[in-house]
Amino acid sequence: MSVDTAASAKLDDYYGKFTTDKEKEALGVPLRLVAAWAKNDAAGVADVFTDDGILILPGDVLKKGQDEIRSFMAAAYAGPFKNTGVTGKPVDVRFVGDDVALLRTHGGILAPGQTEIAPELAVRSTWVCVKQQGQWRLAAYQNSPRGSGATLRW
Repeated sequence: MSVDTAASAKLDDYYGKFTTDKEKEALGVPLRLVAAWAKNDAAGVADVFTDDGILILPGDVLKKGQDEIRSFMAAAYAGPFKNTGVTGKPVDVRFVGDDVALLRTHGGILAPGQTEIAPELAVRSTWVCVKQQGQWRLAAYQNSPRGSGATLRW
């Protein structure tokens, strides 16, 4: 299997039942965040958000705007998220307008060197995505622990 064929198969698996071009475009937002996280790139994660984007996480984390998100992620990559990754799959895509999509994913943090999510790191996430100047961006993101072993705290 060629690299292109393998990559295409991986994307097809990720998109699952969400096969329209519009769904795939909106679902590019989580893909961009996952790619930036894989590099522990705080600026790359922040750039997925709109200028006034909101990040809400368990443990009373509320970050508003790219600067706050970038600073939070930089500190996280220097500490508890160092060498971690994230992964997830879409479970729901809804368009509430031509330029607004609500996405729901199940995923979580991958501990360093791991390929599977530990139960205590599994999350259910909600993504509010907006299309600005032809590109889908993240206006708001929130997650909560998922599953019986979920005890994720920041």
